[in-house]
Order: sequence, then C-alpha cells, then structure tokens
Amino acid sequence: MRVSLIKSKAGLTKFLEYEGETLSYSIITNKRLKHLYIQIDPQKGVIVKTPYNSYEHVHHIVSQKAAWIFTKIKATQERITLPKLFEEEGKILYLGERIFLHVNQTPEAFYKEKTIPLVIRLVEEWSFIMGVKPTKIGFRKAKKRWGSCSHMNELSFNLSLAQLPLECISYIVIHELSHITHKHHQKSFWNCVSEFMPEYKRCEKILKNYSPSLS
Repeated sequence: MRVSLIKSKAGLTKFLEYEGETLSYSIITNKRLKHLYIQIDPQKGVIVKTPYNSYEHVHHIVSQKAAWIFTKIKATQERITLPKLFEEEGKILYLGERIFLHVNQTPEAFYKEKTIPLVIRLVEEWSFIMGVKPTKIGFRKAKKRWGSCSHMNELSFNLSLAQLPLECISYIVIHELSHITHKHHQKSFWNCVSEFMPEYKRCEKILKNYSPSLS
C-alpha cells in the first residue's frame, strides 16, 4: 500500500493506493476534538478531522477504513442531485419522478411553490393523528438536512422536499413531529416513529439516493 503526501497552504493532502484505486484525503487537525472523524463531501472529497498530530496514525486508520470509504464515495456519486439532473437532462424531481421544468420557472421557485403547501398539509394531518402540535413551521434551503425540530418545538423543513416520493416526505414529517415528545434518537423515539410509520426503515434507504441540496 503506497502513501504520498502533499503539503499546501490549504493543509495536508495524503494519497492512498487501495486495490488499484487512488484515494486522496485532506487532514484537518483540531486538538479540541476527542475522536477522529472521516467526512465524505461531494464537493470537497474525503476530509479527516483529527486531534492527533501523527499523520502515520491517521493514515493507519484511513487504511483500515479504505473499503468503507470507497463504498461511501460510490454511493455519493450515484446519488441523484438536483443540479446535476437539471444540467444534464434539463429535468427536476417531483414526488420521485423526473419531469421537465417550465421554461420560465427556476428550480428554487418550483420547489417553493410545491413543497410549502404539501408539507403544511401533511404536518396538519399527522399532528392531529399523533396528538402533538408544533409551535411554528418554517422552510429553508439546506445542503444536508431534510428537517429539524428545535427545543421550542419549531419545525423547519428543506425547500427541496417535494423532490422526494410522497411516502418519504410523510416519513420526514412524522420523524420531526416525533421529536416534539422525544428530543433524542433513542429507542422510545424510534418506537414512536414506528407506531405511525412501521416501514420507516424503507424510507431511510430510499433517502440515501437523494440529496437535500438545491445547489
């Protein structure tokens, strides 16, 4: 297994050859961290954040995780992204289906028009069924998150949600509503989600094929 290092103003980049393929990764050292983290970013590539000063130690861990890293990279490359789909095919996603966008409309305007009323309706329906009530519903563009619930029970949803199959949108709504009574991801939280959507794990697998980012 061969290793190369390149040091630049941006930091340290290392190269690892694994089963005929070359893996490059950047190292960011932060002594305040407790553990080493490996992040795979579609734009920035593989980033290793570590509290360790020993690059040899970091490389040893990355070498052990090489198979996992390449699997994650492949999954990231196969993920459907809205910008790529629009650029290559002139299409966008709506409820899981590829459609052409109206010539006078932007993707952002389309998703704002479709996502907001759909999600508000689903929140109202599931809030009644689940016996909970959010204090506020908001929408925003986000690169990594589909939704969130604050400690004040304010729900925030990604404006690109309308790209997903309807079942997955419902799952995200149920997921965030469940956080109103369960501010964690422990067993009681997942029991709550499962009570209202027994097949939620299938939705989680489907979501791995999509990207929340509009840009």
